Amino acid sequence: MRRVMVLVVVAGLAIGVADAAFSWTVFPRTAGSEFVEVRGGNGRAVISRRGSVLMNLVRGGVIRIVDLPGNGHPNINCNKAGRRVRPTTVEYSGPNLRCRVSSGQAGAPWQAVIRGRGIFASGVVKGSLTLDAFQSGSPGQYRIGNGGWHRWPRNARTYVLRRT
Repeated sequence: MRRVMVLVVVAGLAIGVADAAFSWTVFPRTAGSEFVEVRGGNGRAVISRRGSVLMNLVRGGVIRIVDLPGNGHPNINCNKAGRRVRPTTVEYSGPNLRCRVSSGQAGAPWQAVIRGRGIFASGVVKGSLTLDAFQSGSPGQYRIGNGGWHRWPRNARTYVLRRT
């Protein structure tokens, strides 16, 4: 149990540090994008359209990244090898999985589907965030923009991400 707690704390700190640098370098590239962050999530999170996100799946599960139709291809960088499950979809799995996806200079649209336990993600996105927590256990927390922290919904709910 102590090992799991240490991993969760280290992952949270790493995302926080990466987020500060990551948002600063990426935010100007995606006009109208909104800051989004999820932590300790258990269930499914779907982040879509344009922007840049750093994802960490601590306890295991799957991150599926889809190259949506549009300008170019998204930039994807993960710490584990993925497998192509469709011509436009790559799936990464396992514990301690870290991925970064961004639209790049071309503004390529993408979708990241994160399923599992111990979901952490942060970045700037112009699109949507869908959260669906498992029916048991801790659901996790999320925040959008400068708003406060909220619990993940137990039933799928989609939030529009765009700065007004």
